[in-house]
Amino acid sequence: MFSYEGAKLGRVFMLYLGKGEDVLKSIQTEIDRQGVRSGVMLSAIGSARKIVYHRISKLIDTNSDEFLTVEGPIEIGAIQGLILEGKPHLHITFSDRSGTYSGHLEPGCEVQYLAEIAFAELLDAPVVRKHNENGISYMALD
Repeated sequence: MFSYEGAKLGRVFMLYLGKGEDVLKSIQTEIDRQGVRSGVMLSAIGSARKIVYHRISKLIDTNSDEFLTVEGPIEIGAIQGLILEGKPHLHITFSDRSGTYSGHLEPGCEVQYLAEIAFAELLDAPVVRKHNENGISYMALD
């Protein structure tokens, strides 16, 4: 186990995304524009017409991901995760007429009516992503 305590809360960013905008691309664009290195997702809700995500598919030591696309009327219930080294690692929970799903947010998720997203910058957080012996990314001290 690893834990880190000590980051100070910096700026808070609130984004409005309109019809057709790519959720992950828009978040990454704002992270880059604002120069955010570390952060935490606070809230994300909205509607989508397309969700692209991946989830694990097997219980093995190396990555075993399946990539999925869902199209149709979709509610975004939550997006959560961390921003480390200027890169978001985000998971999405969403629902459609068939059920509720969750997984790693991928490029290509398209807003239907709107998405409202908030994330906070963490200052002085010396946390980075490293890879273990199986190639799995994890957070660690720099």
